[in-house]
Amino acid sequence: MNKIKLLTASLVLFFAAGSAQAHLTAFGWKDNGDGSITMWGQHWHGNQVTPSTANGGVRIGIFGTDHTLWPVFQWTGVQNDMGGDTVGMDLMVTNGTLDGYAVDVGNFGNHASQNDWFYTDPLVLGNGTWGLFTGTNCCIDTMTAPGEFTITGISSVPGGTGPGTVPGQVPEPGTIALLGLGVLALVGRKKKA
Repeated sequence: MNKIKLLTASLVLFFAAGSAQAHLTAFGWKDNGDGSITMWGQHWHGNQVTPSTANGGVRIGIFGTDHTLWPVFQWTGVQNDMGGDTVGMDLMVTNGTLDGYAVDVGNFGNHASQNDWFYTDPLVLGNGTWGLFTGTNCCIDTMTAPGEFTITGISSVPGGTGPGTVPGQVPEPGTIALLGLGVLALVGRKKKA
């Protein structure tokens, strides 16, 4: 009877430890060539049709500072069945899908089946060492704690820049001048009336 209890306790501990493992295993990034990048998060939860996550995205900031104050960049799309192990992620870099990646050492299993990704809208982030954290809420994009990751290979954003959102489009000076002339003409027309 004691052997059965011991076996049952061992199975409970095994499954409890397995369920505590985080689901986000690596980060990737793509330089969009216009002063912005797209962040990617690899997970092992299986194919997704939408970026429906419990944590909503990735927090990016200075590692060692309060991660609750880091800006959050939402996951907005999915890419299934790419990457997984380092061979697959190296192929993603070779074919231009990513410019680089970094694994979450505590969670990365280097398994080809861990090959599904979420990605963000464009954001501003330059090369450097950054803190990245998705959150501890279950399930798909879970991490146990913030991690320190080195990002390289970005050329359209100055190193150390960010994190930040892509600023809105600023009209070119010629457009502003035309708008100004239009307003002056409209004001002049109203005075005549």
